[in-house]
Amino acid sequence: MPQNEKDGLPSYTEALTHSNLTASPFTPSPTRGPQILDELTLVRAQHIRSVIHNSIVPLVEQQASYGIAQTTIALIPSDVPLPAEEEKSEFSFDNSDTKKIEVIGFSSDEIPQIVRLEGKLNRTEFWRPQAVIGELERLLRECLNKSERPNNPTRERFPELEVVVKQVGTQKRTRRTLFGRVQPESVGMVLVRARLEETCLRTVNDFGLYDAMSKQCIIVRVDVRC
Repeated sequence: MPQNEKDGLPSYTEALTHSNLTASPFTPSPTRGPQILDELTLVRAQHIRSVIHNSIVPLVEQQASYGIAQTTIALIPSDVPLPAEEEKSEFSFDNSDTKKIEVIGFSSDEIPQIVRLEGKLNRTEFWRPQAVIGELERLLRECLNKSERPNNPTRERFPELEVVVKQVGTQKRTRRTLFGRVQPESVGMVLVRARLEETCLRTVNDFGLYDAMSKQCIIVRVDVRC
């Protein structure tokens, strides 16, 4: 009689079979990895497009309606603590002309438009990877630069940009400098740059007290070359 049977213990074959049956429900699917990657890529792309259409393009259109070609936008992640809007009380100061949030450290020619992002998807950890910022820059550039393809959804969604941006396709114009050399120009193109930068934010509460903090924000610069 085998020693295992004598001691009342299962044999090696029985133990191995039981182990396989127990572990099989928890064995990772060989296709789960690619599925997670596809879902991550899809969620990122959809959310970035949502931020572009809802938060960035409207400000660029507004600047264009004022005849301003350059737009700088500071997107503040949702997990950055900012003073909440509170109701006025008899002890509050009348500082209605004072901005609640200001971005300092920029030149007077580049005053950022401030957008406070909301929701779990807009936390700093979502925007921290360079791949996400690069995708934001690429998709925004595609959105603002008119394509030559018919039935372009960007052209239909944002017709106001047609007035400011006279696109010449992907072909760049050239001009001669004073020295006779030919230099390319990006006339008719919308130049886009996006970076995650350490930004100094200054806040003020209802009592007129200022506070400054350094946080990572997404700085988007748009330059309409027309």
